[in-house]
Amino acid sequence: MKIRIIRAVRLKSFVWCGSFLLLLFAGLARAESGKVSVQSAVDRAQITIGDVITYTVTVSRDRDVRVKLPGLAENLGQFEIRDYKVFDPVKKDGKIINRVQYKISTFDIGDFKIPPIAITYTIPPDTVQHVLKSEAIKIHVESVAPSAEGDIKGIKPPVELPFDWRPYVKNGLFGLLGLLILGAMIYVWIRKRAGKPLIPQKTEPPRPPHEAALKALERLQNSGLLEKGHVKKYYSEVSEIIRRYIEGRYGIDAMDLTTTELLGELGQIPLSEEQMRAVTDFSDLCDLVKFAKYIPMEDEHQNILKIAFQFVRETMVPDETSEAENGRGTGASTEMEAAVPAEVSEAEEGVVDFKRNLSGKNGAESTGDFRKKEFGD
Repeated sequence: MKIRIIRAVRLKSFVWCGSFLLLLFAGLARAESGKVSVQSAVDRAQITIGDVITYTVTVSRDRDVRVKLPGLAENLGQFEIRDYKVFDPVKKDGKIINRVQYKISTFDIGDFKIPPIAITYTIPPDTVQHVLKSEAIKIHVESVAPSAEGDIKGIKPPVELPFDWRPYVKNGLFGLLGLLILGAMIYVWIRKRAGKPLIPQKTEPPRPPHEAALKALERLQNSGLLEKGHVKKYYSEVSEIIRRYIEGRYGIDAMDLTTTELLGELGQIPLSEEQMRAVTDFSDLCDLVKFAKYIPMEDEHQNILKIAFQFVRETMVPDETSEAENGRGTGASTEMEAAVPAEVSEAEEGVVDFKRNLSGKNGAESTGDFRKKEFGD
């Protein structure tokens, strides 16, 4: 009897001790579970076959809790993992939030579950690993096949599209632009090869030689060179005017020839004896002033200009002569004709007097002898 009572007391003691230990461990478990929690979610729970679902696992923990997050090789049941991403930890309300995201899909039809994912954690200084699982999530997958309600409809008639002119207009404009560029390149090449400017310039037609000569003689007559004492320049310019006229009128390169060479060339063209004698006397007088420092008298200045005017008028071509008589080619005024008489005999007489004076000053040397001596002709 006493033995039974002792066993009963011992049994009650063990029961009380076991209950106390269970309560203690339950309290510790609740305390640990408050330090870490796990949630799982999907962006949609109903999909069609082949659609991609975003499955997110979020772990909230205290700072002193160390968590091992789920990896890429987790078992997600009937779903295939297409992508995997781990986000950086975020602090929120004194907790640290870790988040893992999966892109999953399936090619089966029906109702499926994403199984729970186990999260292991430790609470230092304890090294014992604890396990916390997420909740399972149901996913409904439908087929993409048409329903029996008549998704397949009859064939529609072909649609007639309006004609689009824009490609043709665009291609035509590009073609026209290409032709313009090609034409411009050919034009530039031809102009450069011909040595001409790219843009043609309007040029006045060349004036007849007699017009240019008479205009130049008029300017020389009104230049006042003699009044300023520029005698040599005066005779040089009148000589150059007549040489340029001969060059344009007869095609003789008069500007590059000596006086003797020029007179020889003029002897080959049909000039009258009076005209030939006038141009010879004119050239002799100009050479004496330019090269022998001869200073003519006042009447010789007028005679040299008379000879120049008369020679140009008498040697103009017939059609130019008629234009000069109508006042279009000569440009000589009535006052100039009054100041410069046109009688050749007077001009010749003035030149003869000049030769006599020159002979009296220089001995027996004649004008022709001077030309031979001075220029070696």
